[in-house]
Amino acid sequence: MDRRRLECFVALAEELHFGRAARRSGISQPGLSQQLRQLEEQMQVQLLHRSKRQVSMTRAGEVFLGEARKILRSMATAVELTRQTDDGLIGTLRVGTTPSALFITMPEILLRFHAVLPQVHVDVQQMTTDEQVVALRSGDIHVGLLHPPIDDGALRCDVLAELPFKVVLSEANPLAKKPSLTLADLAGETFILFPRGVGPHVHDHLIALCHNAGFSPRKIIEISPAQSIVAMAACNLGIGFVAAQVQHYDRAFATYRTLDSVTPRLRVAAAYPSQDAAPMAQQFVAIGAAALATYRPQEDKKPAESASTN
Repeated sequence: MDRRRLECFVALAEELHFGRAARRSGISQPGLSQQLRQLEEQMQVQLLHRSKRQVSMTRAGEVFLGEARKILRSMATAVELTRQTDDGLIGTLRVGTTPSALFITMPEILLRFHAVLPQVHVDVQQMTTDEQVVALRSGDIHVGLLHPPIDDGALRCDVLAELPFKVVLSEANPLAKKPSLTLADLAGETFILFPRGVGPHVHDHLIALCHNAGFSPRKIIEISPAQSIVAMAACNLGIGFVAAQVQHYDRAFATYRTLDSVTPRLRVAAAYPSQDAAPMAQQFVAIGAAALATYRPQEDKKPAESASTN
């Protein structure tokens, strides 16, 4: 049903005067009469009694007036909802995230995101970095929180947070007597790392740093998540690497030490299509950058190398 005809009918039904209704509708009186006539022909019912001196409602017109108002309100709501969806103000945002990014950054981002866009539902799916790249290409997710680098020209990757790694070790380990450690101090130690399949970049980067320091880890234990790394270190089964501050779990017998000189870092980035990204995804990234703008541990201000986990 034509919206313009409904608006003209409602104006005439409320004004009961062709001149006032025409001015309100922004058309001429003949144009208003034509709109009403076409509406009545379409419905095959008389809606108004009109003469040169008087306009009055028929019983059918009185009933239709209430329905016409409802239809116009529904149309206005549909238009507004469509515009808000196009602007990224409502709808569902599908976000992929690695386990580390979920723990490190998601609470800060989502609390602010929901405060700014309360009508957007966020569907969070846990994925590795590689899985997110595939899901972004296929459109299964709108944005991903992952660990760079990624090699895909169709995706943009904005770093949101960067945290230095610390060493977690048992209080019984002789190295615990030192206030800080170097990579060379770790020669001969068993390393407790995330499985390489989960975090190939951080795994390979840490091993490469050890080689640069003149040694290879005596043994590598692969385990996840970070709580398990801390627990294994507390058992004095080796030394582990965890992101500074946020992954410092309070566990008896476990202690943490900074690395001097070369300090690998864990980076969390937001990835999304470089072309035609969903407005909600763009707002998520912008809000995430603002939420994490001050999320920079102050304990390590020295130049550092970057690492990443999937």
